[in-house]
Amino acid sequence: MKPLSLFIILCLFVVGSSNLFAQGDAPAFAIKLCGPEFGEKKMPGVYGVDYIYPNKAELQYFQSKGFKLMDLPFKWERVQPILGGPLDSVEMGRISNFLELCDSLGLQAKLSMQNFGRYLLNGKEAVIGSPELPVTHFEDVWTKLAMSWNGKQNLIGFQIMNEPHDMKELPWFSIAQKAIDAIRSVNSSQTIFVCGDSYAATIDWKPNNPKIHELIDISDNLVYEAHCYFDKDLSGQYLNPSGTTINAYEHNAYGSKTGVQAVKPFIKWLKKYKKKGFIGEYGVPDDDPRWLTVLDKFLAYISENGVSGAYWAAGPWWGEYRLSVEPRNGQDRPQMKILERYLFVLK
Repeated sequence: MKPLSLFIILCLFVVGSSNLFAQGDAPAFAIKLCGPEFGEKKMPGVYGVDYIYPNKAELQYFQSKGFKLMDLPFKWERVQPILGGPLDSVEMGRISNFLELCDSLGLQAKLSMQNFGRYLLNGKEAVIGSPELPVTHFEDVWTKLAMSWNGKQNLIGFQIMNEPHDMKELPWFSIAQKAIDAIRSVNSSQTIFVCGDSYAATIDWKPNNPKIHELIDISDNLVYEAHCYFDKDLSGQYLNPSGTTINAYEHNAYGSKTGVQAVKPFIKWLKKYKKKGFIGEYGVPDDDPRWLTVLDKFLAYISENGVSGAYWAAGPWWGEYRLSVEPRNGQDRPQMKILERYLFVLK
């Protein structure tokens, strides 16, 4: 999701331990548990003030609704405060605790670097491939992360970069290939999720990613991650031209199949190139029931095509955020009733 000013999965096929994408196995839907990526302008920030991690009660709630996979975003600057330096033991410990909590509840996890192709360096964003942030630093951090997480049985894989965009110095395709090679030099088993360029939007996936199908993984375990929101500007804010929510549905939707039409280009691309895919973000507002119908038809369509995804978003710090499925005052959000219909095993 394009970052919001205020706050800033997966076609999963369960096989043995970590390779979840063998043909014939069943997809599982995920929930995006936010918190570790908050406070993006305050790096590294203060834990518990600028950002948090999910606790056991949080995991238990979504487990009780039927979710078996948790998608956790994290920040590069927090796991590696000094470029090229060691991984931060405290932050890595928090991620390890999250994985252990998931494991204790019989849940699987996916980890996603939520940096949009950038790193906050001396208070300014540096883009991967620029003189300030050579791609070697991206290779370095993923070599270290992949080595650290190698063998984590309930960690099905990791997304190397959430929603890269405006990668002016070096094509995202080239950056992604280098990260894949770096990971496979130390970790041959876990799935690598690769987001598309230009915020990974499904609707214009093909023109924004003309070469991405040519990525090479020696382990043949890549999953292509796209994001799908149903508003006109693809931001997931669901606003009208004046920036408010009044008549937002009328402005953004053109019927109950709005979501189906938005995701079709990505589904067609997956079929054409025989690739594995995952809708890493999708979500609708809670203030107009017509969006629930759009969500329902969208989920039915991707399920019929053997693709699943992670709903955006959950986490206790979202407050009144309209897309959140974090319960309020002990009550489920309206979107949850739709999501629960698709938490099944496809045969």
